[in-house]
Amino acid sequence: MVTVTTTIEVGDPQGRNFREIELEVDTGSTYTALPRAMLESLGVPVNRTERSRLADGTEQPVEVGWTQIRVAGKQIATPVIFAEEGEPSLLGVVTLEDAALGVDPLNNELTTVTIKRY
Repeated sequence: MVTVTTTIEVGDPQGRNFREIELEVDTGSTYTALPRAMLESLGVPVNRTERSRLADGTEQPVEVGWTQIRVAGKQIATPVIFAEEGEPSLLGVVTLEDAALGVDPLNNELTTVTIKRY
């Protein structure tokens, strides 16, 4: 199994203030998960609660909001999970797809992909 890590910048919803964080890329995670304390300090509001399933099969509710991030030279708005203390920070597949990025497992890095229109 290949583990890819990357550094992103997490911003406030208006895209004015950003903070850097290193996290794992997880193509098995739907949304990007970021530390609750970071999101709250940037003024990211919780928009809704969703059900989530962990790798061990257990389910738990998570709070979700929207904010700006910068990844691989692109700035996009993306949904984020408010991760609790001790939970990992993960770059999820929705963020990857919205930024037209994929994972290159041979070089352990993110790569630009061509979006499909059919």
